[in-house]
Amino acid sequence: MTGRAPQSSRTDVPGADGGDADSPVARAGERVLRIGSDRPVRISAGHRLLHHDGKCSRPHGHNYEISVELVGELTEEGWVADKGDVTDVIDEWDHMFLLESGDPLLDAFEESDDADAAVVLDAPPTAEVMAVVLEEKLADALPDTVSEVAVEVRETSELCTGFR
Repeated sequence: MTGRAPQSSRTDVPGADGGDADSPVARAGERVLRIGSDRPVRISAGHRLLHHDGKCSRPHGHNYEISVELVGELTEEGWVADKGDVTDVIDEWDHMFLLESGDPLLDAFEESDDADAAVVLDAPPTAEVMAVVLEEKLADALPDTVSEVAVEVRETSELCTGFR
């Protein structure tokens, strides 16, 4: 889970600057937004685990299911975050191939003019690492009013990683 320092003063919410303090937005405090809890965001992506001893070292793909939980104060629009902003970040990996930095397979992507289809991570592209990287990407993309970001990645029906 990626967290941010708490916001000490809010000027972007009605009531925070002496405006309409009776507004539901001003009274809301921190709220939780769950995206994908019943119907996860789905992406298809390939990867391989370069240093794995088993079959996961071979290029293969999954239909990932991703859920996100955000904690934060409401924006002027009345939400913790725009769902579209969340899905835009996740969709950047749809139909991409995730590789660890230094994987020789990157050369093949470059030689075939498909380098833009590879996502290079600083660690093996496991579901656990994917969750951490997506949390960081979302924290950077979302408003400062979001104080916590947690991502759950389901790789298969047997393998799921993420927040508690």
